[in-house]
Amino acid sequence: MAERAEFVQNAVQFLLDPQTLASPLAQRIKFLEAKGLTPAEIDDAIRQANHSAPSPSQTNPYASYGPAYGPLPYTVSQPWDWRDYFITVVVSGSLAYGAVSLFKKYLLPHLRPPESTVYEADRDALTAQFDAAEALLKEIQAETAGVRAAVEEQQAKVDQTTRDVDAAVKSMHEQETRIQDEMREVREEVNTIRDMLPKMIEKNKESQTQSLGDLQQELRSLKALLLSRGSLGPSPSAMNGVSSPPGGTTAGSPLNAPVPRPSIPAWQLSTSASSSAPYTSSVPTAPPSSLSTVEGPAQPAGPTTISMSPPLVDSKGKGKQVDQESS
Repeated sequence: MAERAEFVQNAVQFLLDPQTLASPLAQRIKFLEAKGLTPAEIDDAIRQANHSAPSPSQTNPYASYGPAYGPLPYTVSQPWDWRDYFITVVVSGSLAYGAVSLFKKYLLPHLRPPESTVYEADRDALTAQFDAAEALLKEIQAETAGVRAAVEEQQAKVDQTTRDVDAAVKSMHEQETRIQDEMREVREEVNTIRDMLPKMIEKNKESQTQSLGDLQQELRSLKALLLSRGSLGPSPSAMNGVSSPPGGTTAGSPLNAPVPRPSIPAWQLSTSASSSAPYTSSVPTAPPSSLSTVEGPAQPAGPTTISMSPPLVDSKGKGKQVDQESS
C-alpha cells in the first residue's frame, strides 16, 4: 500500500508540474496508465492535483497586465450589391440543381414504389417457383411413401425371419436337450446293465448250479426209489408177467434183508408244503419178525404205489412233474 501511495504522490507531482500543464489531460492520463497506475489511482491523483493546484494569478503573473501594443483598428464590412446577390443565387441554384439531379438519378428509383407489372412478374415468378417446389415436394412424398412401404415390408420379412430363426433355434435346443436326456438315460441304463450283468450272470450261474445239483439229487433219489422198488420183492406174473426165480428165496436172500426207507430232498418237502401238493411214498414192507424168522419162499408183496407230485426244476428254470405209478 505504501508503494501505491508513493505512486499516487508522484502522479500528483507530475500533474502539478508546470512543464506538463501545457499538455492535454488525456495525454497525461495515458502517460500515467503507461506507468502502471490504475484508473482509480489516476482519478485520486487528479483530484489531489485539483485541490492543491495554484491560483491563476500565481500561475500567470503577467496576465493582469494589458498588452504592450495598442488595440487593433476595427474594420467595417461593406454592404452587398446586386452582383453579390446574383453570384450567390447562381451558385446556390447550381448546387441545388446538382443535388436534385443526383437525388432523382440515384435515390429516387430506390424510393419510388415499383409498378404493377413488376409486382405481377414477381408474383408469377414466385407462383412458378411455388408450383415447382410443390411438385418436387409431392414427388419426394411419393418416393418417401414408397421407401417407407418397402422398409416396412422388409422389416416385416426380417421380423418373420427372426421369428422363424428363433423358433428353429428353440426347436434345436429342445431336440438337443431331449437327445441329451435320452442319451443320459441310455447311458444310465447301459451303466446299470453293465453293473448288473456280472451279478445276473453270477446269479444265473448259481441258479443253474443249484438246479443241476437239485436235479442230480432228484435223479439219485429217483434211482434209489427205483432200486428199492426192484429189490423189495418179486413181482407176480399176474401183475407184470415175469416169473419169479425157481426155488424161492432163502432167509439170507436180499428179500429178507431190511430195506432202508428212501429219503426225500428237503427242497422238495418245502416246495410241496408251500404248494399244498400231496407227496406220498408208501412202500409196504414186511414186519421185522417175519423178515427175521420166516424161512422159505418169500410171500408176494402187495401192490406198491409211488406217487411224486412236487415239481422238479430243470436247468432252464421250468417246472417238471414226474408221476410214476407201478403196480
